[in-house]
Amino acid sequence: MKILLVPLALMCQQAIHGKRFNSLVGPYVAYGELFYSCAPNNTTLPWNWYLRASHFNPYKPKELQLVTGNVTGVNVPIDDSCWAKVIVDLWSHNQWKENAFILNFKNGACHAHEDNMPGFYEKFFKMKMMQETKGRCILKPGVYAVNNTPVDWTFPRVPIVPYGRYRFRLSAGKAENVYACVAADARAVPKPE
Repeated sequence: MKILLVPLALMCQQAIHGKRFNSLVGPYVAYGELFYSCAPNNTTLPWNWYLRASHFNPYKPKELQLVTGNVTGVNVPIDDSCWAKVIVDLWSHNQWKENAFILNFKNGACHAHEDNMPGFYEKFFKMKMMQETKGRCILKPGVYAVNNTPVDWTFPRVPIVPYGRYRFRLSAGKAENVYACVAADARAVPKPE
């Protein structure tokens, strides 16, 4: 009889108060750990990034990472006539599970960057582009630098992901020519309430 009282007491309560159950997938906070080039066959591409970010504090997940470095482009612009491709690998069972997510943008590389990585785009490109391009989306060759600038790593078109470690690779080009291949090792952790 005593064994039946415990389940009965649990079922008849108005509510059980406790912490939220964290699943393996959901709203997330992303942060970067390492930024590097992923140029094929160790070639030098016209566009690259040289970045480092501050340490992510898990006790203050709403605090943005500070990024220092630059995005550098030479000789060729990246505009909406270019293609872009994002390949995301997932770390699982001590190895990379390649091609966990693949996003292709056949045209519109510049706007795809602006729409999918608005926090990064705003800090690196927005002010300079507004002054030089008069509303057109075009990343002209040059050096786009930041120094201890807070960057919001949100991806509004991807609101939910599995939590874990990722390798993010972004490439862009025109026709068969690759202009950029940049990569980042990153993590996604549950978003605080």
